[in-house]
Amino acid sequence: MQTALQFGDDIFVVQSFSKYFSMTGWRLGWLVVPERFTRDIEKLAQNLFISPPTPAQYAALAAFAPATLSILESRRKEFQRRRDFLAPALANLGFHVAAKPEGAFYIYANCGGLTQDSDRFARDLLESAGVAATPGLDFGSNAPEKHLRFAYTTRVERLAEAVDRIRRFLG
Repeated sequence: MQTALQFGDDIFVVQSFSKYFSMTGWRLGWLVVPERFTRDIEKLAQNLFISPPTPAQYAALAAFAPATLSILESRRKEFQRRRDFLAPALANLGFHVAAKPEGAFYIYANCGGLTQDSDRFARDLLESAGVAATPGLDFGSNAPEKHLRFAYTTRVERLAEAVDRIRRFLG
């Protein structure tokens, strides 16, 4: 088993249960901190919150049960399969995917070869092809007008249909 501690004894790991554990909205997370900072983190936590809700704590504990981890691993593999379908399909349509997503279920694609206005492009894509993508302006300042975010939160067959619709939209 790998651990962050193999890279140094000054590593902080900040994580949540949102994505992998499918607990979005529960607002529950965890930390791994060097032992010498434990008391400082405890003092900080005491001033930020009392405690997460009891149901969220029980849900987090259940997330580590072997049966749950098995389910989550199969979900992770399915998302990987969807990503591995969609990323090259988008590239074949003229989008540029600079980085393969490793921790979420979105592809942030450069559409600069197709448009200089991702906001308008996203609206046209939705209205004309029935495909939803989110313009880059919602995700920061790195050339947002040239980026779209595509979610792969649906089955591969629906993603293939979306790719077909985009292909027809592009002509």
